[in-house]
Order: sequence, then C-alpha cells, then structure tokens
Amino acid sequence: MASFWRPTAERIVYRVAGLPIALLWFGPAGDDSSDPLQAAFAWRYWHPSGMGEWSELVTAMLVWPIAVLLAALWFSAKNGAVVRRRYGKPLTKQFLEQLRFYFSAGVLPPWYYIFSLHDAGDRRALTFIQRFETKPCYFPLLKPRKGSPLNDKARFADYCTQHGIRCVRTLIHLKGEHPGTPLPDKDLFVKPCTGRGGRGAERWDRIAPRTYANTCGEQLTGRQLLERLIARSRQEPLIVQLRMRAHRDLLSLTAGALPTIRVLTCLNAEHEPEVMAAMLRTSFGHNVTVDNLHAGGIGALVDLESGHLSRSSNIGSDARLGWFSTHPDTGSAIEGRAVPLWSEAKSLAIGAHREFNDRIAIGWDVAILDDGPIIVEGNGNPDLDILQRFMRVGLRDHRFADLLAYHLRKKRTAA
Repeated sequence: MASFWRPTAERIVYRVAGLPIALLWFGPAGDDSSDPLQAAFAWRYWHPSGMGEWSELVTAMLVWPIAVLLAALWFSAKNGAVVRRRYGKPLTKQFLEQLRFYFSAGVLPPWYYIFSLHDAGDRRALTFIQRFETKPCYFPLLKPRKGSPLNDKARFADYCTQHGIRCVRTLIHLKGEHPGTPLPDKDLFVKPCTGRGGRGAERWDRIAPRTYANTCGEQLTGRQLLERLIARSRQEPLIVQLRMRAHRDLLSLTAGALPTIRVLTCLNAEHEPEVMAAMLRTSFGHNVTVDNLHAGGIGALVDLESGHLSRSSNIGSDARLGWFSTHPDTGSAIEGRAVPLWSEAKSLAIGAHREFNDRIAIGWDVAILDDGPIIVEGNGNPDLDILQRFMRVGLRDHRFADLLAYHLRKKRTAA
C-alpha cells in the first residue's frame, strides 16, 4: 500500500509546488517567447493525462493553502532558530519569505532551506530548475517511449557491459528463485533493481570464508544470506554486486560507504554529450552503506575544469549540520581538494552517454577506484536538487537550461 501512496503523494506535492508557476505562465501551447521551459511546464500542468493526473490536480487545488502554510510553520520551527543564529535573520522573516518565494517561484518551504534562500534569496530564487518541473514534465517529455535501460539496474549493467562501458557488474540477479550459484566469497553490495535514493541497499562484508557480516554486526553464512536475499527478492527483485573500494585519496572522506560523483551530462545541438555539472557525494556518521544525500549523505560541488571540491553540506532541509570545509568524522579537508582521475571520470561519462544517446539528460553515478573511474548507475530522471544545493546560481541560468529548451522545441516541432 505504501508503494502506491508514496508516488501519488509525491506527485500531489509537485502539483502544489507548480501551481504558482502554472498560473503565471497560463497561456496557449507554444507561447514560449519569454521562458520556454516554464511555458512547456505550464502547458503540461493544465493538460492532465488520465483520471489519475486529474485527481492529483484536483487534490492539489483543494489542499495547497493549508499544506503550504503548515509546511512553512513546520520548517520554520525546525530550522528557524539555527538560521537566525548563523545569519541573523528573524524567524518571522524566514516564515514570510517562504510564503513569498512560494508565490513568486514555486519554492516550497523545504527548498527554501535546501537552496539556502535565507541568504540573498531574492536574487537567486528564480534561477533554480525544480523537481516539480523536471520529474513530471521536462524529462518525461524528452524520454523515448522505449528507450535504453536506465531505471532497471540489472538491465543497465548488462547494457553497459555489452557496449564496452566500464561499470559495476551484476553478479547475481535474484527474482524469488535460487540462482543456481552460491554467493561470491567476497565483500558484497545488494540493492533493489528499481530502487532509488539508496533505499533498500545492504552491505555485507566477508569476515571469514563463506561468512558475512552486515553493518549492524549480524553474521550469516553464505547459504543463510542467500536464502534471506531470495526471500526478500520475492517482494522486489534484487541484484548482487561486488562491493567497490574507493580510491586511496578519497578514503578519508567517507564513513565507509563508497563515494560517488554525480555527473550531469546533456546532449547539445549536435547530439554530442557535454558535462553540465558534477558533485561528490559521500557518507559520515553512522551511514556506512550508501552516499546518497537523501539517505543522510553529504556532498560538495566539483569544479568542472580543475576537479577541485567546494565546501560541503548535507541536503539542507535540516539546517543543523550547516556548511563545513572538512569531513565531520575524519577532519580531512574537503574544500579545495582535487578529485583524483577527474579528466578520466568526465571522459567516461561522456563516452557512456554516447551509448545512451536516445536520452537527452543523464545523471551518472561514477566511483573513482585506484584503477580508474567506474560507472555505478545511470539516472534518466536525475535529481537536480542535489547539484543546485551547492550552486550559488541555479541551472536555469546555465547552458543546461538552454539545451533543455532547445530539445523541447525540437521535439514539439517534430510532433
């Protein structure tokens, strides 16, 4: 039941967030002279497809006033005192700014803090491309009906292998039945085939021959672990991979999870991929399994030319952690550190996108190992929040927005 209501609730949130922009840009299809992205979004917003989208739109129209007000009160109570202490901005002003940025830019209260709009937000609020635009509109509009595999992790790994892309290979694909082979006698990483945000991932370290331990200290034999994973895979298919080890220069930047770099690539007008932005994600504290920011990880922007890292933070909806230049656990420098093998990582992402060139924009998760970069996953509906969190100016004032607009116009003309 939760698997049904969660995406429905998420889409209603997108409807609530997008309402001010859809009203501001209400007009005939194709009227995109001022902002082609928001014009495309507004047209899609007012043209629901099917009863499900109509019911989500109606629900959003009914709940938006109380939902926005309660969210602003909640996040002001959660973060207001911390922001007041650090930036000197009173709680009342934070609350009123959240409401103002919602009506002017569709910024919901969590994103007021995620994008640090309490700090010079008036100049920056309109520069961000938001989830309510990309998830239900831009990326689905640009996605082919039957495209190359990005959402199925098992098919993705097989596709990469077939096309000569260096990626983390799938050793075993579990779908409720015995695979006919034992688990490898190695450190293992297990994740759902269609999971996202690091949910459902498990790390099992080999501590003795055919014996594994998870991050909670539970120990199982290979047979016991395989039986458990088979039982779990009857609810959701799983893949088993070798656990990768980070490059030696990055080991001091993690609590144990494999750090990855989210590299955003986009096809240009010549249908060639370009790197648009990148950020390093890593773990701290008790998070030793995944680096995902939505699972409690931290990140830092990567300078595209030099590979040097910015200062770091978490996703920002909880402001207590704030911004810092060294790793919270190890004290190792983050800001100013150069990502090893950065040129090779960019080349890997660009080369991979050439093999997935039916997709306009892809978010690659690239790990840097001692023997070079390797692709962990590809995301056809990449989360731009985790990149823009670390940018002073969002992706709307960026070449990425120009390329998205170009491809949307091209698709509309072709239709």
